[in-house]
Amino acid sequence: MSNWVARTNSPPFIPPLLLREGESERSEQGGELFFVTSPKNTTVIFFLKEERQYGILNILITRGAIMPWDEILELLGQGEGQSVEFEKQVPSEDDIARELVAFANSDGGKIIYGIDDKNKHLIGIQVDDDIRNKIMDIGIKRCSPLIKPEVEIIDRDSRKILVVTVAEGDEKPYKADDICYLRDSAVSRPAKDVEEKEITNPWSGKGLNKRQLRAMQIIAEHGNITNREFRDAFNVSHKTAHLELTMLADKRLVMPQGSGRSTCYVLPNSAE
Repeated sequence: MSNWVARTNSPPFIPPLLLREGESERSEQGGELFFVTSPKNTTVIFFLKEERQYGILNILITRGAIMPWDEILELLGQGEGQSVEFEKQVPSEDDIARELVAFANSDGGKIIYGIDDKNKHLIGIQVDDDIRNKIMDIGIKRCSPLIKPEVEIIDRDSRKILVVTVAEGDEKPYKADDICYLRDSAVSRPAKDVEEKEITNPWSGKGLNKRQLRAMQIIAEHGNITNREFRDAFNVSHKTAHLELTMLADKRLVMPQGSGRSTCYVLPNSAE
C-alpha cells in the first residue's frame, strides 16, 4: 500500500502529514487546501478543511482512479444525456460552476472535456499543472454548498482529455451565482421555483454528515431508526451510531423514544 505526503504553503506552515492510501486525517491547524498526487500523477487526493458541527475542523478527501478508455468509448456511443456531458474545450469558470451544480442537483454524472461527441472525434485539450486545482477550486468557491468533484486527466494518442465526475449531492439545492441549475436530459438549465422546492433537502445547512442526512431520510420514509438499523445501514460501530444519533437529537432534529435497546429515533412531530 502506497504512502502519501500532504504539504501546504498556506501560513502557518503545517508539517507534512503521512497518510496511507485511503486514510483520512483531522487537524485543527492552519491552512486551507491540500493536494496530494501520486508520483506518476495518476491519482489525486484532495483535502479541504471545513467547519463542522461542534466546531470540529475536518479534512475531507476526494480521490479517484483513472477511468478506462473503453468506458469513455461506451459513453461516447450513448451520447450526451442526463448523466453525461461532452465539451470540446474547457469552458469558462461560470460554465463549469453551472455544470457542477446541475449534476449535483440531479443524479450526478461525468463531464468530459476534449471530445467532439457529434463527430466522435478525440480533440484533446491543453492541460497545465494547475487544472485539477482549478476545477476543485471552482467547486469550493463558486458553488454553494460546496461541491467536491473528482478530476482525472487521461492521455490517449498523445492527447489529453479531462474527466470531471460529480456525485449526486446530499445538500440540495446547490447554486452557482445564487441560481439553482438542473440537468434536464442533455441540457443544464435553471430550475423553476417548483422544481427547486421539490429537490430541496429540508436538513441541508444543519452541519450534518452524509450518514446523518441519509438517516433523516430513512426516518422520514419509515417513521424511525434504531441504533442497530443505523449500524447496519452505514457499517459503523455502536459508539459511532450512538454519537451521530445523539447529535441529531441535540440539534432537535429527532427525538428518542423508548429506552435501552428498544430506543428508536423519530421526527419531533411524530413524537407528539
